Amino acid sequence: MNQHGDPNTEEAVRTAGVLAALTHIDNVGFHGIATNLTGASPKIDRNWSGLIRNARIAVDAIEWPDEIQSAAGRFTAAAGLLADALDQRDTDATADPAKELHVAYHALSDAGWSHLAGTANIQQEEKVHHHNHGTPHGAS
Repeated sequence: MNQHGDPNTEEAVRTAGVLAALTHIDNVGFHGIATNLTGASPKIDRNWSGLIRNARIAVDAIEWPDEIQSAAGRFTAAAGLLADALDQRDTDATADPAKELHVAYHALSDAGWSHLAGTANIQQEEKVHHHNHGTPHGAS
């Protein structure tokens, strides 16, 4: 073992961190939050700010692979903005940050799951959303 530890152990820890963070953010419900906050009659759920702050912590707490780092940074910045806007309890102030976080979430989730698929040597034939947010995009 070198001074930096076993490379296999380090890679396993990174993989576990990515898996944990993705699993967490995929269960927050960013699609539903964005749909509500950008809809005709937006209402703020008092739990959203905490959920979003915890998702931000989950993403910021790990070391992302280099190719995903910018998506993780975009996500944490957007999560901070939306959590702050939610704390103001002003629905007009939440629409744009909700849209940005929803886009940033999809980018991070898709990139993260693609990275894990590559780590597992699983070929993906088409770009798919690996997360569950209720109704798939494009469904009526």
